[in-house]
Amino acid sequence: MRSTFTSSRSSRTVKLVLSIAIVGLLSACRVPDDPELTTEKVTDSVLKVGVLTNAVDPVDAKALALVADMLQAELQYVTGDPHSLFAQLEAGEIHIIAGRIPSDTPFATDVALTDPLGSVTLVDDTQDRVLAIRKGENRFLVTVNRAIRESAK
Repeated sequence: MRSTFTSSRSSRTVKLVLSIAIVGLLSACRVPDDPELTTEKVTDSVLKVGVLTNAVDPVDAKALALVADMLQAELQYVTGDPHSLFAQLEAGEIHIIAGRIPSDTPFATDVALTDPLGSVTLVDDTQDRVLAIRKGENRFLVTVNRAIRESAK
């Protein structure tokens, strides 16, 4: 009698573990996700880009055009000083910041940085060159990185 009870109990434990695993896998289907819905807001709408330089450099312009094309969005450029642009990015008022941004930017702890677009030399130091997006918008970051890989081709 004892072995039947143990077998039945083991069977229930296995079913419970499998149920939990299935629920976990189903919830992971939305990963990566955008808590602030950046990808959805930009798709078929406007991609707002903060520009740190006087004009959009050709390397950044190519990558941004591919991002906009991938999302079927119109590009809109916003200029300003770094602090106001990064504050607008954090508030979700703009979606990307471009402008020869080195990967070791002092803002790196406050934003997400894309894969490298190339390199940038500041004084005597050469760094990877990146774009900045709002921290936590992982689906948007994946989309931007896909476009950057396309721009490298």
